[in-house]
Amino acid sequence: MIAASDPQDFVPFGRGFCGRHPGGLSLSRPSSPMQDADIPIAAFRDVRIHDKLKETWRLRSSKTSDKLASDEELYIHGSTVVWSKGSPGHRVVHKTFTINFPIIQGQWCDFMSTSNSNSTEEIIHTIAITHKSAVNVYTDKGEDFCAALPFQVSQAWKIKNGLLFERAITSEEVFSPKSSGNLPTMFSLCHPLDEPAPVASRYGVGLTSKVSLMRDHTQCIVFTSTQPSLVMTFDTALGLHSVWMLREAKPEEGHTVTGLIDNSNLTSLHRNQSATPHASHGSSTLGLLSSGGQSWLSMSSFSPGVSPFRNLASRGGSPMVSSRHPSPALSQMAAMSRTHSPAVSGLATPSPGAHSLARYGLSPYTSSVFNESASGVSEPLAPALCMDHCWTEQAQNVRDGVLGKTKKVFLTSDLCGQDYLCYLIEIRNQLKCVKFGPSNDRTSYIFGTVTSLTARDAVSVKSMNMMVLLDTNNSISLYTGLVKIGKVYICGIPPMMSSQSSSLPRPSTPLDSTETDTHREGGARGLADEMVMLSPVPQLEDSTKLLDSTSSIDFMFPVNRNIIGLRDANDNRFLLEMAGGSLKQSSLPWMSSSPLVESCLDALKQILPKDISLQALVNWYSTNNAPSSGINVSEWKLFMRCLLGMMGYNVAQLTILSDFGGTVSPVLTSKKHRSSTENEDWEYLITSDYHKLMVTQNACFCGMTTVEESAPSTSSGNQPCIDTAALLFLYIPAITFALHSVYEEMKLERLQSEKLSSLATLLFHLVSDLQWDDYIDYYKRDCPNLLHLSQDRRQVHTDHLKIMQWPSYITTEPPSLVGWLMECFHGNPVDPYPLINGIGKKLQIIISIYLVFMWEYGLQKKTNIVRRLSATGHQLRSINLDYEQFCESHAALTPSERVIVYMSERKVTLQDLQRLPFGIALPLQEAISECKKNPPSDWTEAAYVLIGRQDLLKQAKMETEQDFDMGKQKIQDEKSNTKDEFDGMEHLDEEMLRLRFPDDLRVYEVRRLLQSTKPVRIVLTQKPEVTDHEFQEEQEFKLLSISQRTMALPVGRGMFSLHLARPVVTETLPIPKLNLTGKAPPRNNTINFSHIDVIANMEAWPSFHNGVAAGLKIAPGATQVDSTWIAYNKPSENDRSNEHAGFLMGLGLNGHLPNLATLKVHDYLIKGHEMTSLGVLLGLAAARAGTMDLNVTKMLSIHIPALLPPTSTELDVQHVVQVSAVVGIGLVYQKTAHRRFAEVLLDEIGRPPGPEMENSTDRESYSLAAGLALGLIMLGHGSDDVSLSDLNMTDQLYHYMVGGFKRPLTGLNKEKYKSPSYQIKEGDQVNVNVTSPGATLALGMMFFDTNKSAVAQWLAAPETQFLLDFVRPDFLLIRIVSHGLIMWSNILPSIEWVESNLPKIVKKYAFKRNTPNSLDDDVDIQTMSQAECNILAGACLVLGLRFAGSANHQAFLTLQHFVKVFHSKNSAEEIEMAGKSTIENCLNVCLIAWSMVMAGTGDLDVLRFARQLHGRFLDITYGNHMATHMAIGFLFLGGGRFTLKSSGTAIGALLCSVFPRFPVHSNDNRYHLQALRHLYVLAAEPRLILPRDVDSTKASYAPIELVYKDTDWYNGKSLKVMAPCLIPELRYLHQIKVLGPRYWPVSIDVEKSPAILKSVLSCNGCLYVKQRAGHLSYEQDPKGYLSLLARSMTEDSSSYHSIDLEVIKSFTSDPKVLEFASRFCKHTGKNQDDDEIVAVFSTLLYDCVTREKPDILHCFLDIFEIVNQPLSLANGTYALSQLRLVLAFYKHTFTGLLSKHSESTPTPLLHPQFCSMVTSKVDVVLNSWLKDDPGNLVQYLSKGTWPSAPHYLSHFLIYHGLPQSKNFPKDFLSGGNFKLPKMYVALKEFKLSVPTIMLIMQTFQCSR
Repeated sequence: MIAASDPQDFVPFGRGFCGRHPGGLSLSRPSSPMQDADIPIAAFRDVRIHDKLKETWRLRSSKTSDKLASDEELYIHGSTVVWSKGSPGHRVVHKTFTINFPIIQGQWCDFMSTSNSNSTEEIIHTIAITHKSAVNVYTDKGEDFCAALPFQVSQAWKIKNGLLFERAITSEEVFSPKSSGNLPTMFSLCHPLDEPAPVASRYGVGLTSKVSLMRDHTQCIVFTSTQPSLVMTFDTALGLHSVWMLREAKPEEGHTVTGLIDNSNLTSLHRNQSATPHASHGSSTLGLLSSGGQSWLSMSSFSPGVSPFRNLASRGGSPMVSSRHPSPALSQMAAMSRTHSPAVSGLATPSPGAHSLARYGLSPYTSSVFNESASGVSEPLAPALCMDHCWTEQAQNVRDGVLGKTKKVFLTSDLCGQDYLCYLIEIRNQLKCVKFGPSNDRTSYIFGTVTSLTARDAVSVKSMNMMVLLDTNNSISLYTGLVKIGKVYICGIPPMMSSQSSSLPRPSTPLDSTETDTHREGGARGLADEMVMLSPVPQLEDSTKLLDSTSSIDFMFPVNRNIIGLRDANDNRFLLEMAGGSLKQSSLPWMSSSPLVESCLDALKQILPKDISLQALVNWYSTNNAPSSGINVSEWKLFMRCLLGMMGYNVAQLTILSDFGGTVSPVLTSKKHRSSTENEDWEYLITSDYHKLMVTQNACFCGMTTVEESAPSTSSGNQPCIDTAALLFLYIPAITFALHSVYEEMKLERLQSEKLSSLATLLFHLVSDLQWDDYIDYYKRDCPNLLHLSQDRRQVHTDHLKIMQWPSYITTEPPSLVGWLMECFHGNPVDPYPLINGIGKKLQIIISIYLVFMWEYGLQKKTNIVRRLSATGHQLRSINLDYEQFCESHAALTPSERVIVYMSERKVTLQDLQRLPFGIALPLQEAISECKKNPPSDWTEAAYVLIGRQDLLKQAKMETEQDFDMGKQKIQDEKSNTKDEFDGMEHLDEEMLRLRFPDDLRVYEVRRLLQSTKPVRIVLTQKPEVTDHEFQEEQEFKLLSISQRTMALPVGRGMFSLHLARPVVTETLPIPKLNLTGKAPPRNNTINFSHIDVIANMEAWPSFHNGVAAGLKIAPGATQVDSTWIAYNKPSENDRSNEHAGFLMGLGLNGHLPNLATLKVHDYLIKGHEMTSLGVLLGLAAARAGTMDLNVTKMLSIHIPALLPPTSTELDVQHVVQVSAVVGIGLVYQKTAHRRFAEVLLDEIGRPPGPEMENSTDRESYSLAAGLALGLIMLGHGSDDVSLSDLNMTDQLYHYMVGGFKRPLTGLNKEKYKSPSYQIKEGDQVNVNVTSPGATLALGMMFFDTNKSAVAQWLAAPETQFLLDFVRPDFLLIRIVSHGLIMWSNILPSIEWVESNLPKIVKKYAFKRNTPNSLDDDVDIQTMSQAECNILAGACLVLGLRFAGSANHQAFLTLQHFVKVFHSKNSAEEIEMAGKSTIENCLNVCLIAWSMVMAGTGDLDVLRFARQLHGRFLDITYGNHMATHMAIGFLFLGGGRFTLKSSGTAIGALLCSVFPRFPVHSNDNRYHLQALRHLYVLAAEPRLILPRDVDSTKASYAPIELVYKDTDWYNGKSLKVMAPCLIPELRYLHQIKVLGPRYWPVSIDVEKSPAILKSVLSCNGCLYVKQRAGHLSYEQDPKGYLSLLARSMTEDSSSYHSIDLEVIKSFTSDPKVLEFASRFCKHTGKNQDDDEIVAVFSTLLYDCVTREKPDILHCFLDIFEIVNQPLSLANGTYALSQLRLVLAFYKHTFTGLLSKHSESTPTPLLHPQFCSMVTSKVDVVLNSWLKDDPGNLVQYLSKGTWPSAPHYLSHFLIYHGLPQSKNFPKDFLSGGNFKLPKMYVALKEFKLSVPTIMLIMQTFQCSR
């Protein structure tokens, strides 16, 4: 009998909550006018006489984040679902769901979702709530889905990764199957966004298999399971149950199924959704199954049916198109919809329409689905899942029909893992169990015969592999599989005794007995009640009689039936349904509570045959959990008694059980296995030892003699003998060997070492009886206390040994992990270590780890290192020791790195290492210490956790800096509230900027310069002669001049605040105000433009730039910038439309604009707003740069007339929109050399004016845009592209550049431009003023970095005055830029190279450098001066592009020189010669080039000069201010986190951005579109390295080394800088290292781990570093003086008698270390011995924390205990063997394994002096014992005799590794000639050390 826990009242938690929930109070049921015939059959399934709201709940176990067990309850009541979590009595509501319909089913369900980005499958955990026509799915991430179902649901079932639905059957289908059509009855849903697909069924295998849809309405599902994926159905016609395996349907099965459909018989179903059929008596698909349950089915049994259909709309007017693949755009949208939450709320259930019903063959109309005039074609919907028929129960002679349907089905397993399918037949009180298992190919399941158990109810306890049965007499029994464990005793609920009455009649009792008779005869019919249902299958007439009698008894007299049912097993708990309707919860005891017993039981399961092990486990469970009599016995003692009893021992006579305690109770006596009967408890008592003892005592008392049972003959009549018929007698050797493996594994548990002696006691007894001498000696050495057990009387004799089974895998010598490792450390040959499947998993892991660790130490040359074994009767499973393949694949790693990677893959943690004994853990800790110094950058997170590098762990995780950004944002928002206005620069990383620029306030100065929200100060003094009106006009004119500067600020501010913010999705993004008002001190009067005239729409483009700056502030990594949020930012007022247009372009440049829905893009474009269309087009093109995106191409092409068909309708597209579309084409197709667009753009450069009034204004910007777009498309391709050779592109561009006669128009342009322009007359010459800039830049970009000298010569400056007159001076600047682009690699950062671009004539005559007498008459000095300015400016610009973002010092000095040169040309004579506008423009170009070189560095020289230019406002144009502010923006790009790259595409974007022609006023777009100034974003990249302390998360200084790649110009170049800093482009770097000594080194290899470095740079440059112990940060200790003091303390090797807790805190913050220091490292002053221990502990702790090895503190303490504890008090010698293992590792292995692979000599964790000290102390103790009593060692080695006090001898043998006595050379000992050379030769095979041999020699000499 099994004692269960006391029952507790159980009330579903959701029941009480629903009483207070608004949705759970009442459920309105509207009356329906439907007739009875229209009600589905399923509606009657759960109807009872007293109908009320249905209440169901589900329970399951789960684990919280801290791995604590927790229960979950899903309670369904009416239309409310309550999901609660917690333990009983402490449960809380997690979520509640309420829908508008009665709930049919609510359950936990998992779906599978496939990610489009990496094609990985992800499991979605959901709750699925099914109601009549839909299913609501709620995920654990907060998403909700509502899947409408085009049929009424009868039942929903949970399956693997989905749901299975049963369609409600209508009466029309039952009674008129031919007219109603044979529609599918089962559907599956594999994703909430999928359509429910029909389920196919498959009968038979191979060629005889038949596939069809599951359309038989007589088949209803009664059970499903997810693992394995099985479905059980019941045939209502035949009354048979069948089992199916559910799997994915194959494509050919879908084709077969859809080909079997009869399309002519499709009828309506929706009109009769509520129809109710009567009981069906039609034929079943299982009718052709044989009586033996064969799994084949003839297709002839299927009547022609109709499968669901899918409607596909026709394409191109053709109704017969049958393609099932949608367009790529639709596919993309569908894929996106699967990864996002749907827009439809789960609370609203859409009704299935006619179209959705038709997809399944269900039409809401009575007319035919197939209409001849329909424009769509129907296509069958293929099934997603298929049910393979596996088994059908055998038909019985007397069928029960629908009454034989199972009430409950569940899966269970026995204790040996055999699976059973159990289903309860309530009418027969039978639980039928079917054994099943997978087939050999794992593609199906094989089912065995049916076994029936008598039961009224049953429930499976899966966590214990058991099931609880309720017998017919209302008693509870416990089974595992088909084996009965025993009855369950539940205190408080007594079993059916005399006071209780059975509801079933007794054979001798009349059915019409009275109530008094029932009570009177109850005491005499207990046995008869149990015999009523002896037959598991009663006859039909008997069943009827019993049913009648039951009802008669219930009405005639009350029946006391306490327990009426079982339900809801969870963990080891289950519910009892009581007669009064209440529920009680009880729990079963676990198999064992001791880890040692659990390990031994697992070993028995693996080593014994399954049937034997099952009986043994059942016997143990019954013995361990029987109702006790209050006797307190340890579980291990009980297990030993039970195990030895099952082996056949007479346990009462065993010495090892002599202290079992108390009188031997029958409860504690082991049971012999027998067949389960109703009288087993009585038989158990009769055969128990307690009964025998009592019989003997009574016989002695009465003077009677007893007849003893016959026992096997023994050699001595009085000596007890083992029972050879016992259950486990034959397997004693195998069990002993298996338990020895458990013993070796228990040695690996440091916390379980005290239990080793318990297991050793049992093993010593067994090996003594088995006469295994080597094992006996082994256990004596391990546990000297076992010596007293050798006197125990043996019960096993020689004859018994011959009967036992001796497996071949048993070794003569005991396997020892310590001995095996010792041989490995010494480099000696090792015997194969035997490993048994399923036993010693931790042992297997440790062995494989050391095999990997010492692979290069000679183990790779040995083949048979591990011997894999398998027990008899068990399948040989390969032990997962994959060290060989792992070592070969990681041969390039060092041994330390290899073992760390291997341990991380095997999921070994630091906690696992701390639980290992120190001898095995210390070598692995050495590997960790070695790898911790400089681990590779491409390791996994688990590897970094293992070595304790939290900095690299966080780097591997690459957590985004969102948390830091959000924190800064809140702080800065609070600060901004105190300011007057919001300036748009609040999200600066002030922590980083304070570290980068600690000595000045340059950042605040830049912020002041670029703010535009405050009114400017207008300081003027009114003269006496000036009237007030004139003075106001004068103030406004000054305001107008300053406003030119204010309007140019947003471009620079966008650069400064680039990618700094992450928006809040619930708020709109604030855009700073562009304030064009002024304040006149001292009264601060507001000044605005009220008295003067200003340009119309003066603020239009500045507002656009202001919006772009706001959009650029959003970081690309912001995840929640979706279409809804973008539209949410749309302003309601029209005056901010320009800002919103710029905002859209900024989002496009950041990559967020593609998130905008296509329809919303369409809404923006159809409004025709010029700026909005421009922003959307350029933004989308920038976001899709280089992708050749088809959708964006179509959108751009609509706005380019040249790309429209000639017959298309002419569209009125604004000029700036056309320009932006042309540039967008170039961005989308950059570097693709696309022929079509290259050809069109080439023609568009020279597009003539016209026709009529078109193309007459701002033609220069359009031609330039076409040239830039052509250059982007042809970037770096040159003229070598064969596909473009016929276009003569180079010649055409040269023609546009230098001019000449126009070439005749061809093709479509000839007809288009037949009508001339009405405004412009150009003649027959090419207008180079329009075409030259674009053609020149296109030529330079086309031949970018090709070094084509011939083409470059075209672009060189003319050498003569005559040729110079043909080129506009400003065009010379562009030509020099293009010349430098072609000769890219020849650009040098020197003044000489810049001036080398000047022709000699220009050098000679520019600015009158020669005397007037030497001037030629035909030389134009003004032309020469302008030519020199533009040539020098062009050379400076291309120099700035070449070294953009590099901070090259030579380039900096060169550009600084020419900036000063142009700035110094301020004399009137120089201004007259070159022109003020020319000098200003060249100065702007040089300043921008200078700032591009120093981009992101915040250089003070550049900032000072730009601030000086910023202060000017008189006679300074809008374009000059824009150039100045762009220079400031480049200097602090992205708040100092970004810089520029110099790749080809980046240079193309920069050319578009810094084109050297700036606007004159704010609305000037004649030569260059202002919006293109923002394309610098495409050339910006984050290259900031910001070290951040991993412990404090604060940014800090750290020295880093940048190692460059080897090139033709330099090798081995490196640079040491102090971070935070900007690094060079990644293509130039080989490695980045964090240098010491204050921080742990970090090395990132750019080539091996580019993704890691890119993720570092993308996350604000955060590079996590870990500070070393005893060091301060560079911010706290810049010079290192304080750290030097700490380091001197660390290097002090003197001991510390006590230690201050504050000192420890300065080295570590580990709470465990601090607690150890506070408790064990403080003097008490009470005892001198305690003070000495405190001193030792303080020294050890200080050494551990200062050298950053606190993980080995427990190793020091263990060694300290070994050295200081008397050996006589030691529990065993295992600790000393660990010490010997450590000493051997450091002596023989450490140097060869770690030192030769390390760059520097590694410092061992255990200092050599410490090892020497420990060795000397142990030697002193053991040598002192040997000196005092040498005879003990002599007696053991010569005779094998153990002394009475064997502790010292055992420790001596273990420590010195002496062999067993039988292996010691006896002939040598008998000689008496003890000389060292001879002894060394004689003992050489034992590989003893020379000092050990000398000790032996001296011992024998003294004994002689």
